[in-house]
Order: sequence, then structure tokens, then C-alpha cells
Amino acid sequence: MKVVFLQQYASPCFGVLALMSYLKHYGVDCDVVVWALEKRPVETLYKLRPDLIGISLMSTEHYWMVNAVKDIKEKLPETRVIIGGVHAIIYPEAVASVPGVDFVCNSDGERVLLELCHTLNGGKSDWSSIRGLVYRNGDGSLHSNGRADFFTYSPEIVEDRMPYFIRYPLMSKDTVPRFIASRGCPYNCSFCYNEQIKDIFKNEHGKYLRYKDPENLIQEISNVCRDRKVESIFFVDDLFCTNKKWLTQFLAIYKKEIGYPFMCTARANLMNDELARILAEGGCQTISFGIETGNELIREKILNKKITDKQIIECGRIARKYGIQIQTSNMFCLPDETLQDAYKTIEINHRAGTHQAFCSLFMPLPNTGLTNYCIKRGYLKPDYSFEDMPKSFLKESVLSLRDKKEIINLHHLSYFFIRYPWLYRKFKWVVRFGIFKHIFFFFYLISSFLRHKEERGRSYISTIFYAWQFRKMV
Repeated sequence: MKVVFLQQYASPCFGVLALMSYLKHYGVDCDVVVWALEKRPVETLYKLRPDLIGISLMSTEHYWMVNAVKDIKEKLPETRVIIGGVHAIIYPEAVASVPGVDFVCNSDGERVLLELCHTLNGGKSDWSSIRGLVYRNGDGSLHSNGRADFFTYSPEIVEDRMPYFIRYPLMSKDTVPRFIASRGCPYNCSFCYNEQIKDIFKNEHGKYLRYKDPENLIQEISNVCRDRKVESIFFVDDLFCTNKKWLTQFLAIYKKEIGYPFMCTARANLMNDELARILAEGGCQTISFGIETGNELIREKILNKKITDKQIIECGRIARKYGIQIQTSNMFCLPDETLQDAYKTIEINHRAGTHQAFCSLFMPLPNTGLTNYCIKRGYLKPDYSFEDMPKSFLKESVLSLRDKKEIINLHHLSYFFIRYPWLYRKFKWVVRFGIFKHIFFFFYLISSFLRHKEERGRSYISTIFYAWQFRKMV
């Protein structure tokens, strides 16, 4: 039995890593193909002759998946395709309706895939006992076997990136490898998938917030970093700093056995002197947390992120006290946002002492509470669907906002305006001139280049080479 995982973008996918490692532990032959790094990805799949192709999907990749499955089925009509990931969990019916999709995994995929592999390997075609699977009956109607329980990390299974590194050696040269220590988040921000998943499962399928065993994660990091040039490490969990007991235990081992400086995700309202000290002593050089917007009312009432401006500013102060730099995430073109609100987003970053900012445009996902709010307020058309979603959350917004053009211009200049407050104070008025929008976007491309260079600790030449290699990701 051979399973090949297909993904669009050129970085290790944590869902694919978990699934490959789990299946290989139980004797299933697995491989991975990255669409962006292949000249003819379907030809590569054809040569590998998989029995099953698995695609782990984010919602922004929906229409890439539609076209990819179409191409796959033209070349490999007998090969079955299963779609999983966050998108499939939240929208299983929409995914299952795509021509060429044989199965949808609407839950954590480890046990679902293993059972499906055993069934396929045995030559059977009865999937009715596999919880977490959605498929079509003989009459074409959709059938769901319900939801599978949340998967708890197995201490004996260490996630293995070698399938990526063997097929794509360039991926092993990342000087800032990313890791994930947990699944889930205790908060319910309305723009985040965690709220939707918790609502879908309603705490009936096990504990939602799960952590890897500290020793297991240390072994995973060691395997990746051994004999490679590493500048630092980035823990990209939804929220790395939630469980202080786990964090203290992990960082004690990490400092002794790994020792690289690291960056991690945090939350402004959780930051205090004790947490900052624990992080700093463990080697933390940067924390990344979400500001989202400079309008406190939008942040609290619309985004359901109950964090005050005061807490954001205090978080920055405490972090800097312990020598930790600040990276923030911010969104523009939010519902009810005006240009003055967008200006406030830049300004609160100044007050927090942000060193580096990631800024995106709000991407409304169909049938979510926040999208329904946008429809009710007239920012989106009533029948808004996946077909209306923009291809990128970095270039355009689909909301009908009064100041949309100016806010998008501000977004494109946000890196420089946040990094250099004097530049913002002198030139913030330029965003009102729409004739310069292409120039503003060019500055955004430059800022993305600079942010990547700094975050990854690369030289200019190395960053140019990397950007060229992964240009299909844009």
C-alpha cells in the first residue's frame, strides 16, 4: 500500500508530517510531492504509482485543489484521492462535491487514513465503519460516518521530515526551521478556524488542546537540525505559551540539548514578568502575537479577541525588558474598518515597540459567523461563496468598504510604516493617492523580501535565490 501526499506550497506541512510519520510507523509506504517545486507534478505522481493520494488543505487552496484533482484524474483515473486538513473538516460537503474527490476526512486524519489504507489493501470497498470519512454512495449521494475523536500525540512516534529533504534537498537548507508543539487553542477569535472546529465537535470527541511529549519534540528538533546550519527555530503553534507547566519542562530540556535561539507565538493578555523570564532564560529572542487591529472595539466585539490596547502595550514593554523582540500579526480591510482605524493599527504597533510586522488583508470564509456579519452589514453579497474568494489575502479585499482603496494602499506600505515611525508620520497621507497603487504593491513585495531575509537570517543573495526557487508560492 502506497500513499503519496500532495501539497501546494514549498514548506513542510505539519498535517502531512504527522500523517506520514504515523502511517510509516504502522508499515504504510509514504511519500510527498510539492506542487510548487515540480515542473510536471502530475507526471511525478504518475511515476510514483500511489494507491492513494492525500491532500491536506487550507481554505485558500480550495480552487488549486479543484484543478489539481482534475489533472490527477485525467492521468491516474483509478487512483483514489482523499482530501483532509482544516478546510475539509469545516466544509466536508463542499469538498466532497468536487469531481474526482473519492473521500473526505472530516476529522484528525491519523486513524482515519490508517483504517482506510487497511481497507483498500484488503481489496474491500465498504467504508461504512470508518469514523471521520465522507464519501459518495453508489447512487451518488453523500454519506458521512460522523466525526472521529481528536488524535492524541503518540510519544513513540517522532515526526520525520526526511521524505521532504530527500526529494527536495533545498528544503533542508532552511536556517530557521519551523516546528509545532501542539494542536488547538483555548480561545475563540471569530476570524480563526479554532472557533469553528470547537463548535463542530462540541467537546464530544476528546481534549482539543494537545501537546507533544517534550522529549519527543526535542528528538524531532534534533533530527532536523543535526549536521545542518541553523540560525534559530520558530515554534508556530496557534499559541505556544498556554501551558506554563509544559513550557517550563520543555524549555529546561531544550536549553540543555538544543540551545538555538527561538521565536514563538504568544498572546498579549498572557504576558507577565514570570512568563517573559521563562522564555528569555530558555533562549527566546522573539515573540509573535496578534494585534489584528488598532480599533479596540472591532478587536473585542467583531473579532472576539478580548485584548485591550493597554495589554498589547504592556506585553511589548515586558518583552523588551527581558531582551525579547516583538513580531506582530495585523489585518486590514476588516468589517466596519475605516482609514482612521487602519492608521490606529500602525500606531499601536509603534506603542507596543514592534520590531517586525506581518500584515494581511482580511479573508472572509463562507458560512462563518464573521462572514455572515459582513453579509448582514452589506460588505459582501448574500450568496458569497468560495468562487468569490480572492486568490491571495495579500493583494486584494472582497469587502465593500468606504475606504477600501486607501486601506489596501496602507497595507502595502505597512511594513515600512511600522518599522520606521518617522516615515509614517511624514508620508501617511500618500495612501490617499490611488494612482500610485502599483508602486505601493511593489513596495509590499520589497517588504516581504526584507521580512523574510530578516526572519530567516539569510543574506541578500540567498534570499533572492530562495524567492526565485519558491516563486510559485506567490
